[in-house]
Amino acid sequence: MKPRVSIITLAVDDLDKSLAFYRYGLGLSDITLGGDHILFQLEGDLSLVLYLRHEFDKSANQSSTTERHSAISLSHSADSKEEVDSILNKAKEAGGTIPTEAIEYDWGYTGYFKDPDGHLWEIVYFKS
Repeated sequence: MKPRVSIITLAVDDLDKSLAFYRYGLGLSDITLGGDHILFQLEGDLSLVLYLRHEFDKSANQSSTTERHSAISLSHSADSKEEVDSILNKAKEAGGTIPTEAIEYDWGYTGYFKDPDGHLWEIVYFKS
């Protein structure tokens, strides 16, 4: 089997708040609204789904936990250092948090933000 990721699903507490963050804050626009989820069509065949946490937990047969931390990060490749900073600023203005300042390395530039539900995103620029 050759794995292929086609859908990323994030459990969220408040669909309206998450919709505002991703649609208006980050500019994701190609969406499908469902009663308990929102689907954003991304590049290629990739989709990002925001799924109400209690429905997500029910469908996965797991219990909710009050202690939440991000065990993974989702990464987005930017075209420049300025684009990294711009995306981080948009995320912060939309209600996200910046856990640490962006850092420049010899290979590029990277920074992180957390969405309103604590999902960690890396915005990275690789020097040519």
